[in-house]
Amino acid sequence: MPEFLEQYAKKIESIQARKNQQKKWLELEVEKKFNDFWINKPLPKALPSEFNVAAVDSSSYYITTADGGIFYVARAIARAGESTYRKLDADVEYTSEPEPKIVEFVGRKMEWLEHEVALEVAKEKLADYIFIDGSIYGRLAHLPLELHYANNKDFMLEYFETLAKLLETCEKNRIAVIGISKESRTSFFREFLIRVIACNLKEKIGLSIDKIQEILTLALDNKRKALEESEKVGNELLRDLIEELISRKPDFQLILKYARNEGYTTPLLIGASARWRRSYKRIKINPEEFVKSNFPFLSRNEEFVESALKIVRKMEKFPSIVSFHLLPAINDTPIRVDVPSWVFGIEKKLAEIGWPEETKVDIDKILKLISAGYCGLENYNIWLKAVDEEVKLRKSTFENLYLPKFEEFFGKFATSRSYRRIRFP
Repeated sequence: MPEFLEQYAKKIESIQARKNQQKKWLELEVEKKFNDFWINKPLPKALPSEFNVAAVDSSSYYITTADGGIFYVARAIARAGESTYRKLDADVEYTSEPEPKIVEFVGRKMEWLEHEVALEVAKEKLADYIFIDGSIYGRLAHLPLELHYANNKDFMLEYFETLAKLLETCEKNRIAVIGISKESRTSFFREFLIRVIACNLKEKIGLSIDKIQEILTLALDNKRKALEESEKVGNELLRDLIEELISRKPDFQLILKYARNEGYTTPLLIGASARWRRSYKRIKINPEEFVKSNFPFLSRNEEFVESALKIVRKMEKFPSIVSFHLLPAINDTPIRVDVPSWVFGIEKKLAEIGWPEETKVDIDKILKLISAGYCGLENYNIWLKAVDEEVKLRKSTFENLYLPKFEEFFGKFATSRSYRRIRFP
């Protein structure tokens, strides 16, 4: 049979068989609980002119240099009314990190620049709301670690210092900083549903709620150990729940599968991961030891340790996040919304929250704000769309504007041969 069709058919059959073996009872429970925590409600009508909004976005481009380095350019824009703030970072870096880690590093640079320009808006009190493209929670969830880059070993400290200043300034000036993102890969809502199901089945599982939660928490941190614990208990229900939990299926797929109308998930208060909370405990017990173990090379300098301690201690004040998913139209895909908890008068910090908690907050203003900026599938936020178009770094711009200056300083053949071959066929 040509084109491997026979092998392909067998593979499809095996996938179908595996799908049929999945536990139907759990699928029905997830759907039931989804409906319990899904709010069928269309977006309220609102106009952009009703809100004083700033929007922030960033972009980047990088190439490999002839000597194995990375030349990158990252830039960010914040626009608030007639005011625009711009910031750019560019450098040649050297690292042994694989490609995905380099992409992650450049991504952190973009986020840091976004925090910088958003901070300028917050200082000047130019807006009541600041939209950031992406998850606020995801930025708080990073850890301050020494990076394996020649010129940026301490970059994550600078990252956290700016982020802390931004959140402090926004809280002080009563500015709601809001993160929104399309098709987020997060699974916090599914994790919440699994925990609710597990606790409701405590009698059938034969464990206390605390013990069930302990095993489920372990599953998110160490899959193998959690499965070993479930084997000791010898309960199939618990094992099914653990397997569903560690699958980490994203929330947006859950919403697309079960939502019958536009609406949103019940807002949840989300906090630190198990790994983050372990770091937090280390900071509380011995902050100096934490800095020295996380920055082994740089910590040989006592002045560095002192400055790092001031930044690391600010992590204790990071707020918990109120987060929910919104389906603006039945033919669209979900939007994740992140808002610092202090916007709703909640004082709980990130480290004080473990599993996502249901929270009774009034999100009507946030819904109206998102509705005011929503213009359909291709433009889910008019303010972010505008800054995205302005900040977008296209290949042609990189090659015609930034690369010539780089080659002026480092030589015409500073870029790798493969890249030159593509540029100059």
